[in-house]
Amino acid sequence: MDWDEPAYFDRRPASSGRVSYCDALTIRDNRSVSIKALPYFIPHNSSRSELAIKLIREDKRNGEICEISLKEEDLRTLKRHIAQCLSVAEEDDDGRYLVLRTDDLSSQPDVSEDAARALGGALDSRQFARMVARSVDPVTLAKTFSASVRIGELRAAVTELKQNLNDGNTREAIYQDWCERHSWAFGNAYVARDNQRVIGIGDHVDVMMQSTANGLRDIFELKRPDMDVILYDETHKNWYWSSATAKAIGQCHRYLDTLHQMAQSGLYQDRADIAAYHPRAVVVIGRSRGWSDPQLRALHGLNSRMHGISVMTYDQLLAQCETLLRQVTDHAEDQQDLPEEMSA
Repeated sequence: MDWDEPAYFDRRPASSGRVSYCDALTIRDNRSVSIKALPYFIPHNSSRSELAIKLIREDKRNGEICEISLKEEDLRTLKRHIAQCLSVAEEDDDGRYLVLRTDDLSSQPDVSEDAARALGGALDSRQFARMVARSVDPVTLAKTFSASVRIGELRAAVTELKQNLNDGNTREAIYQDWCERHSWAFGNAYVARDNQRVIGIGDHVDVMMQSTANGLRDIFELKRPDMDVILYDETHKNWYWSSATAKAIGQCHRYLDTLHQMAQSGLYQDRADIAAYHPRAVVVIGRSRGWSDPQLRALHGLNSRMHGISVMTYDQLLAQCETLLRQVTDHAEDQQDLPEEMSA
């Protein structure tokens, strides 16, 4: 088969109306057996359609039919395993192989640009080189390489955020895109961003992330880094929220009220993890670089008097990222400094 040849797909709704499908794809068809793949497309309101495939094997000699269904997650796992096995199959000799994808890495849809940049740094890492020299365990080697790439990815992300702030980029879209790609920036408590954003008529949150602890979602409202966070009242000698921050807090109150009403009314039953149990909200706004201790204490005090909503600056977010990067790097160095018989 010529892989560059155009392929034709006629996607149409099934009789149930719940999924779409295409004609079966022939994998093998000879006198004794037929193997076909039937693609299904499962629509989701909050994201793109999900692909599922039913594999159908028919024994033409006795008419026996065997079927197996694979979800999209299964298909992606199988695709990765097949690609790795084909790479090993190209080698002439038996042995232990560490399969690494290095060509056109940045063009792969499942690999971020940060990971692609991090790959070169991992290969150039002296610690990684020492591990290669002394380790004969391919599993340990693979874990070490993965850790080195991950550290490079985190470092590239921190550099990108710092560069955007130092260059004076103030467009919310820049930071929204960054936060969507780097949910870890808000701490290990979060798995990844959620594709769900519309929580009610006219209510469209910036970022929603899933908590690793309970699977529930928290809301993140992003404002421009050039906005005031808090201001000082010379007459009453106290700090107070700026107009921009107060408006953002008001938005978050509305979002939380909307989710609470949806939970009470029984709406969104298919996404109870979003609607129920009052998710928290975080506002990211303004800069705190060069702030005095009284300003930092004032922000902490104002935050402590709110329930379910907190405010942080982009400099605090950056500092949080740098702290996490140091922790991950220190942990990786501790692991790599162990003797040759390393713990898992």
